[in-house]
Amino acid sequence: MAFNDAEISTQDGRPVALYMLQWGETIWRYTSADRDIEYPAASGNIYLARAVSDSGMVQGGSAQNDFTMNCPANLPIVDLFRGTPPSETIDFTVRRMNFGEADAPIYWIGSVTNVKRLGLADAQVIGKPLTASFKRTGLRLCWTRECPHFLYDAGCKVDPEDFRVNATITSIMGNIVLVDSVGGNPVNWFTGGFASWEANEDGTIERRMIETQDGNYLTIFGLADGMEVGMVLALYPGCDRTPNTCRDKFDNLANNGGFSFMPGQTPFGTLIF
Repeated sequence: MAFNDAEISTQDGRPVALYMLQWGETIWRYTSADRDIEYPAASGNIYLARAVSDSGMVQGGSAQNDFTMNCPANLPIVDLFRGTPPSETIDFTVRRMNFGEADAPIYWIGSVTNVKRLGLADAQVIGKPLTASFKRTGLRLCWTRECPHFLYDAGCKVDPEDFRVNATITSIMGNIVLVDSVGGNPVNWFTGGFASWEANEDGTIERRMIETQDGNYLTIFGLADGMEVGMVLALYPGCDRTPNTCRDKFDNLANNGGFSFMPGQTPFGTLIF
């Protein structure tokens, strides 16, 4: 039987949903069926039978475009949003199929924006569609005295691994993390940078911004969720986007995008000649 034959049938149709959530290297697969489903066949990708359902896809107003998956509160993704949300995007793909059929076309695709706990046993995973990103205004380079590039991006061109320092956590006090070493670097060397670590056995990388650094003390932006004493962090230094820091700290003045010699007056409404 073809996919459309089962879809339009009031007797032979047995619709089930397949939900795939991908966070870095970690993938969770669930199905609304009453038994586990392997899709595609012989692929080894097992969708686990759980008490999951969804609100369906709605096309219309911005808020109504949200896709909601109802699920048990003991799923791993629910715990990720208990404190500080993950730094990496969680991709969310929903497929529809009729049980026993080989085809499972994509029904909805987007990313997870939030997880709500509805009680001790129930939760909701809320996602935004991929089309929501089409409405965002693109980034523009501006004429500024400071460098407009993000540190380590394609415009900056600095390789973060060239400045990486590994450090072991010796103490955690709220959002203040004490490490055994900062590689002999001075105060505020890592201010504005970030710390990363492997969040699980799958190798998924989690990151937290370093708000300030004073000696071996790192103040993490947000909470130190996921960090533990004895864990090894990879520390990457920050940048204040000034030419001096770009030259002296990263030896990258050739890629600095700032214009430090801009006049102090604007030509719009002010005579500068």
